[in-house]
Amino acid sequence: GNAIQRLIGAGHAYTDILDYTLAQTDAFLAAIDRQESRQLASLLSVIATGSQGDSKAIARLLKEIQC
Repeated sequence: GNAIQRLIGAGHAYTDILDYTLAQTDAFLAAIDRQESRQLASLLSVIATGSQGDSKAIARLLKEIQC
């Protein structure tokens, strides 16, 4: 999507974004990409465990993801 929309979606203020350098913008977008990748990997793990794991595997995963 649009870089500004992605930054705002990640919690950056529009007024702050206007002052970012290109290097800062690239770094923030790369960090957003990494976070999205981690979230997708976690979601895949939850889906796979829920659909294929036994009750012990599900309980272990639940314990791991609870804060």
